[in-house]
Amino acid sequence: MTPTEHCQTELRVPSDSRAVGAVRGAIEHTSRHLGLPPEEEAALVATTEGLLKEALATLAADETVTVRIGEHPNRIEIDLERPGAGHGEWASARKLAGIDRVEEQTGAVETRLKLVKFLPGAHPSHAHS
Repeated sequence: MTPTEHCQTELRVPSDSRAVGAVRGAIEHTSRHLGLPPEEEAALVATTEGLLKEALATLAADETVTVRIGEHPNRIEIDLERPGAGHGEWASARKLAGIDRVEEQTGAVETRLKLVKFLPGAHPSHAHS
Protein backbone atom coordinates (compact mmCIF):
# COMPACT_ATOMS: atom_id res chain seq x y z
CA MET A 1 0.00 0.00 0.00
CA THR A 2 1.11 3.52 -0.65
CA PRO A 3 0.68 6.06 2.16
CA THR A 4 -2.44 7.58 0.56
CA GLU A 5 -4.33 4.31 0.09
CA HIS A 6 -6.61 2.74 2.64
CA CYS A 7 -9.10 -0.08 2.78
CA GLN A 8 -12.40 -0.23 4.63
CA THR A 9 -14.53 -3.20 5.61
CA GLU A 10 -18.17 -2.58 6.51
CA LEU A 11 -20.38 -5.00 8.40
CA ARG A 12 -24.03 -4.55 9.36
CA VAL A 13 -24.44 -6.48 12.59
CA PRO A 14 -27.93 -7.60 13.66
CA SER A 15 -29.00 -8.12 17.23
CA ASP A 16 -27.59 -11.65 17.22
CA SER A 17 -24.56 -12.49 19.35
CA ARG A 18 -23.28 -14.91 16.69
CA ALA A 19 -22.58 -11.96 14.39
CA VAL A 20 -19.94 -10.63 16.79
CA GLY A 21 -17.58 -13.36 15.54
CA ALA A 22 -17.58 -11.85 12.05
CA VAL A 23 -16.48 -8.50 13.49
CA ARG A 24 -13.78 -10.21 15.55
CA GLY A 25 -12.46 -11.98 12.44
CA ALA A 26 -12.38 -8.76 10.41
CA ILE A 27 -10.48 -6.89 13.14
CA GLU A 28 -8.01 -9.76 13.56
CA HIS A 29 -7.41 -9.88 9.80
CA THR A 30 -6.83 -6.13 9.59
CA SER A 31 -4.60 -6.08 12.68
CA ARG A 32 -2.41 -8.87 11.37
CA HIS A 33 -2.23 -7.39 7.89
CA LEU A 34 -0.95 -4.12 9.36
CA GLY A 35 1.44 -5.77 11.83
CA LEU A 36 -0.23 -4.87 15.12
CA PRO A 37 1.43 -6.86 17.93
CA PRO A 38 -0.73 -9.77 19.24
CA GLU A 39 -1.30 -8.27 22.70
CA GLU A 40 -2.48 -4.97 21.17
CA GLU A 41 -4.70 -6.87 18.74
CA ALA A 42 -6.27 -8.79 21.64
CA ALA A 43 -7.00 -5.57 23.56
CA LEU A 44 -8.49 -3.93 20.45
CA VAL A 45 -10.71 -6.96 19.76
CA ALA A 46 -11.86 -7.26 23.39
CA THR A 47 -12.70 -3.56 23.66
CA THR A 48 -14.58 -3.50 20.37
CA GLU A 49 -16.51 -6.66 21.20
CA GLY A 50 -17.55 -5.23 24.57
CA LEU A 51 -18.84 -2.01 23.03
CA LEU A 52 -20.56 -3.89 20.21
CA LYS A 53 -22.34 -6.23 22.61
CA GLU A 54 -23.45 -3.21 24.65
CA ALA A 55 -24.88 -1.58 21.53
CA LEU A 56 -26.55 -4.78 20.29
CA ALA A 57 -28.36 -5.15 23.62
CA THR A 58 -30.19 -1.86 22.97
CA LEU A 59 -31.38 -2.65 19.44
CA ALA A 60 -34.89 -3.35 18.29
CA ALA A 61 -35.31 -6.64 16.39
CA ASP A 62 -35.03 -5.03 12.94
CA GLU A 63 -32.12 -2.68 13.71
CA THR A 64 -28.39 -3.16 13.10
CA VAL A 65 -25.09 -1.71 14.25
CA THR A 66 -22.82 -0.72 11.39
CA VAL A 67 -19.15 -1.53 11.99
CA ARG A 68 -16.51 -0.03 9.70
CA ILE A 69 -12.92 -1.17 10.02
CA GLY A 70 -10.50 1.15 8.26
CA GLU A 71 -6.91 0.27 7.36
CA HIS A 72 -4.55 3.22 7.14
CA PRO A 73 -0.75 3.26 6.82
CA ASN A 74 -0.34 4.35 10.46
CA ARG A 75 -3.52 3.22 12.24
CA ILE A 76 -6.65 1.12 12.43
CA GLU A 77 -9.97 2.94 12.80
CA ILE A 78 -13.11 1.17 13.96
CA ASP A 79 -16.43 2.99 13.67
CA LEU A 80 -19.47 1.71 15.51
CA GLU A 81 -22.71 3.36 14.38
CA ARG A 82 -26.01 2.52 15.98
CA PRO A 83 -29.56 3.83 15.87
CA GLY A 84 -30.52 6.25 18.61
CA ALA A 85 -29.40 9.72 19.55
CA GLY A 86 -28.23 9.54 23.13
CA HIS A 87 -25.35 11.93 23.73
CA GLY A 88 -22.76 10.53 26.08
CA GLU A 89 -24.12 6.99 26.05
CA TRP A 90 -20.66 5.74 25.21
CA ALA A 91 -19.03 8.12 27.69
CA SER A 92 -17.38 5.19 29.45
CA ALA A 93 -15.49 4.64 26.21
CA ARG A 94 -13.37 7.74 26.73
CA LYS A 95 -10.57 5.72 28.37
CA LEU A 96 -10.58 2.26 26.89
CA ALA A 97 -7.75 -0.22 27.24
CA GLY A 98 -5.77 -0.54 24.04
CA ILE A 99 -7.36 2.46 22.29
CA ASP A 100 -5.37 5.59 21.47
CA ARG A 101 -8.20 7.93 20.53
CA VAL A 102 -11.99 7.87 20.95
CA GLU A 103 -14.43 10.18 19.17
CA GLU A 104 -18.18 10.19 19.69
CA GLN A 105 -20.69 11.85 17.38
CA THR A 106 -24.38 12.03 18.10
CA GLY A 107 -26.83 12.84 15.32
CA ALA A 108 -30.59 13.12 15.19
CA VAL A 109 -31.08 9.40 14.50
CA GLU A 110 -27.76 7.69 15.24
CA THR A 111 -24.75 7.63 17.51
CA ARG A 112 -21.27 6.94 16.17
CA LEU A 113 -18.16 5.97 18.08
CA LYS A 114 -14.74 5.96 16.41
CA LEU A 115 -11.91 3.98 17.97
CA VAL A 116 -8.39 4.69 16.74
CA LYS A 117 -5.41 2.43 17.36
CA PHE A 118 -2.04 3.66 16.10
CA LEU A 119 0.42 1.13 14.74
CA PRO A 120 3.82 0.69 16.41
CA GLY A 121 6.07 3.60 15.48
CA ALA A 122 3.21 5.70 14.11
CA HIS A 123 2.86 9.28 15.20
CA PRO A 124 -0.59 10.54 16.20
CA SER A 125 0.19 13.89 14.55
CA HIS A 126 -0.10 12.09 11.17
CA ALA A 127 -3.51 10.59 11.97
CA HIS A 128 -5.33 12.25 9.08
CA SER A 129 -3.30 10.78 6.23
